[in-house]
Amino acid sequence: MVTVEESLMIERRVDELYSDAAERFSTYETVVHRTFCESMLEAFPDQDSEAGVRAFAYAREKYGYLSPEEIAEEDASNADDGICSHGLDFWTCPRGCFG
Repeated sequence: MVTVEESLMIERRVDELYSDAAERFSTYETVVHRTFCESMLEAFPDQDSEAGVRAFAYAREKYGYLSPEEIAEEDASNADDGICSHGLDFWTCPRGCFG
């Protein structure tokens, strides 16, 4: 069982991961979110451990964490609406997703 202290440490680490992503990509909300989700997988590779379960539950609740499968579904849905994986349209994506 995860102790209260361990739980707080996990929450702080998740908060740090989100802050790092937000600092790195401050103007692109979708890129911040995707970077955060990827960093969660790297920071907590054992999602089934007690710490992993707690970390991902907290990340989902506080920051809307999505699994890679959920991101793929969201990307497919957004593509139908002309939105790329960066959350931008043809006119605004600097990565040239529609080139």
